[in-house]
Amino acid sequence: MSSLNLCYLLQPLTLICFTMPHASSPMPSGWQQRLQQIVTDRQANGLLRQRTVIEPHNGRELSLAGQRLLQFASNDYLGLAFANEPLAPMGAGASALVSGYHQAHQQLEQQLCQLLGFEAALLFSSGFAANSAPLALLQAGDRLLADKLIHASVVDAAQASAATLRRFPHNNMKVLGRWLGSAPVDGVTMVATESLFSMDGDQAPLADLVALCRQHGALSWIDDAHGFGILGAQGLGASEIAKPDLLTVTFGKALGASGAALLGSKAVIDAILQSSRHYTYSTAMPADLAQRISLRLQTIQTCDKRQHLKQLIAEFRRQAAVHNLPLLPSSSPIQPLLCQNAEHASALALQLRREGLFVAAIRPPTVPQARVRVVLNACHRLDDISRLVVALATHYHCGEGADE
Repeated sequence: MSSLNLCYLLQPLTLICFTMPHASSPMPSGWQQRLQQIVTDRQANGLLRQRTVIEPHNGRELSLAGQRLLQFASNDYLGLAFANEPLAPMGAGASALVSGYHQAHQQLEQQLCQLLGFEAALLFSSGFAANSAPLALLQAGDRLLADKLIHASVVDAAQASAATLRRFPHNNMKVLGRWLGSAPVDGVTMVATESLFSMDGDQAPLADLVALCRQHGALSWIDDAHGFGILGAQGLGASEIAKPDLLTVTFGKALGASGAALLGSKAVIDAILQSSRHYTYSTAMPADLAQRISLRLQTIQTCDKRQHLKQLIAEFRRQAAVHNLPLLPSSSPIQPLLCQNAEHASALALQLRREGLFVAAIRPPTVPQARVRVVLNACHRLDDISRLVVALATHYHCGEGADE
C-alpha cells in the first residue's frame, strides 16, 4: 500500500516522521449504493448542490476561479461585513453554562434588550440553533402553527419535537385566525413566521399576526433574520412594527457578522435557558464576536446606507419593469426573478457569470419554483444596477424556452 510521509518538526534539529495510509477502510456496499444514489438523483434532476470557493474583495466584488465579478448574492445588506474593528481575538472557551459566558456576552444581551424593548435575551452561535431552541418549550398535545414559507430551521426543530406542526398558507391571516379559534383542549399554541421572507423578499403582516395571537392566547414568534437592520424607520426590524412574545435576530445578514439571539420576556427566556439543548451543549459565541456585534449595533440606527439601499431597490424594480422581467412583489433587498424550471435558473446564472455578474440560482426543494435571487446591498452603485438589468433582460428571455 502506498503511503504519505508526514513529518513534524517538534523542536530545532529534531525531525520525527510517521506514515499514514492514503485510503480509508472499504465502505460497506449498502452504504456505497445509498450515497451514490443520493448524488445521482439530484444530478439527474438538475438539483446537484456544489460549493463555490470565492475570494471577496469588498461589498461589491469577489473573485471566482480568477475572474473578478460584481456580486448580487450576499445577505450583507448594509455592507458591514468589511468593517474594520480592531479587536483582540478571544474565544469563549466553553458552554455559556460552564465558563463561556463573558462580560462581552452579557453586555451584548443587555444592549439588544434596550435597543429592541425586551426583558431578556440569549445568544446563539447561529440562527439555525436559535430557531431550534424555542421548540424545546413544546410538549405532546401542543402545536406549532407556522407560515408555509417558514425557514427550514423552524421546520426541522418542529418535526423533532413532540408537538404537532401545522403550516398555514403564506401570510394568510384569515386561515390562521380560524385555526387559532380551535385551540387544543390541554396543550398550548405557538405561532411562527418570518418578518422578511428570505426567498420571496416579501413581508409578513406582523401586527395582524401578533394581535391574533394575543386574542387567542397563543405565543407569537417572529424570525427577524432578514428584517433586522433593514425594516423600520430606524432599521430595528420587526420590533418597530409589532412586539411579539419571542423574537429571533441574526447577525449574519445586515450586521455582516454571524450568530443570533432570542429575545422575549424573562419568563420565556428563562424557560428556554432551562430547556434548550442547543444552548446547553454548544460552546458560546466567541467573545470578540460579541464585541464586534456590539460595536455595529451602535451605528445601526444612524446608518445612512439604508436610504441608499432603498434608492437602489426602487431603481432596480423600475428598470426591470421596463424590460418585462417577472419579479416577485418585494420592496426589500431580496429581488427574486422567477424562472421556468431549475435548468432555466442555472443557465441564467451561468450566463450572468460569463458577463462578470455573480447571482445565485435557487432551485427546489429550497423553493417551490426555481429563480435567480438578486440581492442588493448598500455598496452597489446605480451603474451596477443598469449593468445587471441589461444582462438579466438579455439572457432571461433567451432562456424562456428551456425544456420543462
